[in-house]
Amino acid sequence: MTSNFSQIVAIAGAVAASHTRSVYVHSFVLPQTASRPQQQHQQHPASYRANSSPSAVSDDVSSISTPSRPKAIIFDLDGCLWRPEMYELVWFSKGQGAPFTPDPDANDGTLLSVAGEPVRLIGNVRDVMRELYESPDWEGVAVGISSRTDEPDWARELLRKFEIAEGGDAAAQHPIVLQDVFEQGPVEIAKDGKIKHFQRIANKLGISFGDMLFFDNESGNCKEVARLGVTVAYCPDGVTNQIWEVALEAFPQTGGEVIGIDLFGYDSLEGAQRFY
Repeated sequence: MTSNFSQIVAIAGAVAASHTRSVYVHSFVLPQTASRPQQQHQQHPASYRANSSPSAVSDDVSSISTPSRPKAIIFDLDGCLWRPEMYELVWFSKGQGAPFTPDPDANDGTLLSVAGEPVRLIGNVRDVMRELYESPDWEGVAVGISSRTDEPDWARELLRKFEIAEGGDAAAQHPIVLQDVFEQGPVEIAKDGKIKHFQRIANKLGISFGDMLFFDNESGNCKEVARLGVTVAYCPDGVTNQIWEVALEAFPQTGGEVIGIDLFGYDSLEGAQRFY
């Protein structure tokens, strides 16, 4: 095992020396694996492609042309926008979640459960959400949610309380919160599965699956939704600036592929699967 790991590190080092960033769009055929409860994605220096070839590769993200933009951008919640996930919070807090209050000792917008457990936005969620809310580039694009969270009421409260910027309403001194970004929807927070979520979203908006871009941290969700023809970005470390930019560059991908990043610190779906 040690020698194999050393070989992986050596391969990764060689790749890093010759490439700044490589973007992979995969068509996945992976063995079924158990879900990974309470396991945070670890950024691993030996990240690499495992057991199949990418369907599209670019050594320079800036060289990819983007002929169109999505009509709807949809986000998962737990593990994608914030951590811990709600089922983890039930465990950590022994069922004592809401109401959530600001952490007086934190300067990053952390919220605390009734039991004192911190909940934080992850990745670069604030940056991405501010862009979607403030930039005229995204006018007319629907920004929505597809979540199967175990505690919908807790999730809705977090949406109302996580601040992403100051001064949303200057007269009322009201900060911009996540809920403001998703105000127009569509919002699907329900346990009946991502496929049904996206069917309802398509019907509500009157658009095709190919017009949508979706971010999720769970590999099973990613593969399932990608088969519909939705462009799907795998983000095990939350919505980062890197996966946001790469997903926009790669849009549209309607052939069942999942977008990932293969470089130091960011695993493609296959690379991550190998280490779990």
